[in-house]
Amino acid sequence: MNSVRICGVRIDNVTKEEAVRAALEERSGACVVTTPNAVMLDACRRDPALTELLNRSSLSLADGAGVLLAAKRQKTPLCQRVAGIEFGEALLSVAAKEGLRVFLLGGQEGVAKRAAERLAERYDGLCIAGTQNGYFQKTGAKDQQVISKIQATRPDILFVCFGFPLQERWIAEHVEVLSDLRVIAALGGSLDVWAGNVTRSPKIISRMGLEWAWRMIREPGRLGKLPAVIRFGLFGGR
Repeated sequence: MNSVRICGVRIDNVTKEEAVRAALEERSGACVVTTPNAVMLDACRRDPALTELLNRSSLSLADGAGVLLAAKRQKTPLCQRVAGIEFGEALLSVAAKEGLRVFLLGGQEGVAKRAAERLAERYDGLCIAGTQNGYFQKTGAKDQQVISKIQATRPDILFVCFGFPLQERWIAEHVEVLSDLRVIAALGGSLDVWAGNVTRSPKIISRMGLEWAWRMIREPGRLGKLPAVIRFGLFGGR
């Protein structure tokens, strides 16, 4: 699989369809999927530990127009943007057709459950093996209870939605005990979208590469990430 490096982070040069096939390939242990975007890559540019964390993934997808622009700027163009939520939805479609079991982990109380209900309506035959909110102690007894809950439901696919870098750290710490899974994907705020709490930008906004601006307008709490977006726009890929 071809890949490029942006801010030291490996980005795999794949289409969405190729990413789904690669994630489901037979391998020893789970395929860990990360979806670096401009904010994440800006953080990695300034913190080598975060770069190392992301580079431990099995599959790294370019989530955002800024990532494609940075790759083009450094003359290592990528074939396609693969947004994490779109990868997740493509994987869910395959899971529904092939009878794969999915576990949803993250979000506030009730979000994962509501997302599961809506996804089951959307994908005929989809099996949501279990859900768990993301507001639990990530170490100690409670963390072990969550791991045991996941293992007991025997999922093939686990979506972890805590936000960067908490979700990537949690996956790295637990991937060995969850090695029976086929895919573990870090998908940020996807559960809120699937639960109907957040609306994605219109397609024309996404095609213009301005989805980040749409989200900041709709979710003012994200304005704190604006400096990182600007820094990456200025320095990413240089």
